[in-house]
Amino acid sequence: MSGTVDSHVHLWDVQHTPQPWMTQEHAAIARPFGPDDLKPLMEAEGIDAVIVVQGACLDSDTDYLFAAADRNDWIAAVTAWLSLDRPGRARERLAELAARPKFRAVRHLIHYEQDHWLTRGDVAESLELLEARDVILECPVVFPRHFDDVAAVAARFPALRIVIDHLGKPPTGTSAMSRWEAMLRDVGEHQNVLAKISGLNTTVAYPDWSAVDWTRSVEVALDSFGPDRLMCGSDWPVALLNGDYAQVWDATRKAVEIVAPGCAQALLGSNARRIYHLEVPARAA
Repeated sequence: MSGTVDSHVHLWDVQHTPQPWMTQEHAAIARPFGPDDLKPLMEAEGIDAVIVVQGACLDSDTDYLFAAADRNDWIAAVTAWLSLDRPGRARERLAELAARPKFRAVRHLIHYEQDHWLTRGDVAESLELLEARDVILECPVVFPRHFDDVAAVAARFPALRIVIDHLGKPPTGTSAMSRWEAMLRDVGEHQNVLAKISGLNTTVAYPDWSAVDWTRSVEVALDSFGPDRLMCGSDWPVALLNGDYAQVWDATRKAVEIVAPGCAQALLGSNARRIYHLEVPARAA
């Protein structure tokens, strides 16, 4: 499909910039993953552009991503890290990042912070800066409390666009799905909240998953956000913990086509281009 965008990939060189969140269970991906590793995978799947997303809460990680983006036109945007709990430093760094033509969003690993970190006063000062500059806030929503925090921030900053990564990690195939569904529907009531259909293969506890395992999550997401506030991504190379790039994209396309056949082009590409203001390489347009 022309103009397909992978809205969520990571690149890292753990020797250059450590990824502090990695533990023994991440041994399979505790090695460098760079543009040269990703390009043949995305070309094989007909992916025209990607959005690279911060992995470490370090300025050096963000600098590494921008260096990669500068060398590769198919890296269409960067989601950077910003020290949101240090508003003075955040203001300075934000001015630096704004000079980067592919800077589009900011993310912090909120699931490693204390409860309700996102709603703290010092963080709110920084979120006000993002809202003023129309910089997207991405949130790796993992725990139920994060849905409430995102909803609170969305209500306080109605012009701030917030993207929930990985649909908030639906507990696929468990009794907790009904609670997740209710929380996703509630946060979807805020029109400035969007979401990525990504990382779903690592929410499944077994290796022989397929698109069928994802359809309920995609159905709820479509019902919660509509066809204009959803994007698709691979979460590569984290996806390698339970699959590979081709498997993820095959299942993503199938799930979208099963649930929303008339919206497939939007979910698989045009929404990401519009939301992140992407300049997709001319050969893919």
